[in-house]
Amino acid sequence: MSAIRRNTTADDDAPLTPVYGTPIDHPGAWKAADFTTSADYTIELGATQLGDIERAVRQIKAAGLGLDDLRREHFEVPSLRPVIDEIRRQIEDGRGFVVVRRLPVEDHSKDEIGLIFWGIGTYLGRGLSQSVLGDRLGHVKDFSREDPLARAYRNKQELSPHTDRAELVGLACLRNAKSGGVSRLTSALTVHNVMLAEYPEALERLYRGYVFHRRGEEKPGDLPYTPYRVPVYSNTDSKVSARYVRTYAEAGEAAAGRPMGEAELAVLDRFEEVTKRPELMLEFTLQPGEMYFINNYTILHARTAFDDGDAEDDRRRHLLRLWLEVPGMRPVHPHIRSGGIEAVPGRKPSYDWSKLTKNRN
Repeated sequence: MSAIRRNTTADDDAPLTPVYGTPIDHPGAWKAADFTTSADYTIELGATQLGDIERAVRQIKAAGLGLDDLRREHFEVPSLRPVIDEIRRQIEDGRGFVVVRRLPVEDHSKDEIGLIFWGIGTYLGRGLSQSVLGDRLGHVKDFSREDPLARAYRNKQELSPHTDRAELVGLACLRNAKSGGVSRLTSALTVHNVMLAEYPEALERLYRGYVFHRRGEEKPGDLPYTPYRVPVYSNTDSKVSARYVRTYAEAGEAAAGRPMGEAELAVLDRFEEVTKRPELMLEFTLQPGEMYFINNYTILHARTAFDDGDAEDDRRRHLLRLWLEVPGMRPVHPHIRSGGIEAVPGRKPSYDWSKLTKNRN
């Protein structure tokens, strides 16, 4: 395959950058059939670890510490070190994701589970704000009853495979929906291999990237879209990484005055068709007490739509989310690196896309 043209700004041509001419051979380039059972990607916390976590929670509460005060030194759980080491190994050099079971949700309040999840996160990276609300511990729930335009993690619609604005993403399940809400993971590296084999010209366009919309969460004075193209795929120091949210690409290009035509949309259609192939997509439903951690540069994540029925707020599907910055985790193109979303008083994570794109996921 010829070299890929990669832009560093929205208006300038960048130097030609070589891309793999052969499939990526790495543990992170997996297919669903590579996992015989969930045990192949799952860690289960043991009695000693659970006991140490319980003691850490008691100490944190006795000290009167809240989430904003909690640092790694406050969550001393030495028995968790092998779990943390395995998560880091798989995230950085392995399959790119890990599921962890037996978070003690039945023995603790929602706030206490939040402290435990945050405490584990302090051993993996630095927590980032996830929206203009400044929420460093995100609450993945359906808020569409209160806000019909709520951002994806705050509504109940199906989400197509995408990445977030962090290096490492964690989700912990407190409560399931009445129906739906199945988690879906796809290796962005395997998708790259398939695109290289079947749609090399489309892959080249993905390397060029798109202007991304900022969904109304830009800082005061900033443009509503990035002043540069965000590459869907980029190759830095021989490591291929991904950054993709279809809605943001379509809306960003439209806001910049160049709405996508049929040929451009067809590139995204081909990419999304590959990401959703059953043989590439691993599906599972996080149960209460289960959490996963993913490498946001090599794993695309998604979910099916879900329904809470008529459940009251405290009975709705509820997951906790971490966005973590992990210095040195992976060399990446500067336009896909993100430090989360800065808090902006008076704004909320809600945006009407209707004039820019028909997609909302």
